[in-house]
Amino acid sequence: MKSDGKEKISCSATLRLDFASEKSAKAAFHALLQEADFSHRGGSIVKLDSKSVVLEIKAEDPVSLRASLNSYLRLMHIIKSVEQDTG
Repeated sequence: MKSDGKEKISCSATLRLDFASEKSAKAAFHALLQEADFSHRGGSIVKLDSKSVVLEIKAEDPVSLRASLNSYLRLMHIIKSVEQDTG
């Protein structure tokens, strides 16, 4: 599909974050689920898989994908830091 003479690019990425317990994974899932609703130029799906949280990100362009990845990676880093401090 083309608009304004430019080809529309679609990008995606999948992130998986593993936890020591299902309880920690569930808490992280609910925290990340709130963030999934705020994407403007793409979308994301958060799934709970036993002791893991799987995040699927889709974006209209590489810049949007990078912005979403940076945001989610920052949040995931904070979540893992809290898990280590409280675990």
